[in-house]
Amino acid sequence: MKKLLLITFLLFFSFSFAQQSEKNNVDPSKNIPQVTLLSVSAYPNPFISDTNINFKSVKAQTVVFSVKNLLGTTVYEEQINASSGNNAIAFNRNNLTKGMYIYSLQTDVEIVSKRLIIK
Repeated sequence: MKKLLLITFLLFFSFSFAQQSEKNNVDPSKNIPQVTLLSVSAYPNPFISDTNINFKSVKAQTVVFSVKNLLGTTVYEEQINASSGNNAIAFNRNNLTKGMYIYSLQTDVEIVSKRLIIK
C-alpha cells in the first residue's frame, strides 16, 4: 500500500512539474527572447575591399547594421528594411584600416554580433 501511494505521489508530482515547465516556456511575461535572425555570415571574410553580410529574417523588420572597432567605437552604421527570408547587405571598407572589427545586426528583440576581418 505504501508503494502504491508513493508511486501515485511521484506520478502526480512529475505531471505537475512537467505542466509548470511547459507554462514557463510559453509565458511571455518571462521575457524569453525571440529569434528573428538566422544564418548570419559575412562572405568573403577576411576581405580586402568589400564583403556581403548575409542573413535570414523570420519576418519583415527593421535591422540596424553596425560595425565597431575593437575599442567599441562605432565606425559604420546603417538601418536596413529586411524582408522575410534571405537578405544581403553589401559592405565596403571605405577608409577603414586593416584589422579585426565586430559587426552587429540588431532588431527590436535581439542582437547578433560576429567578427569581420579586413586584410
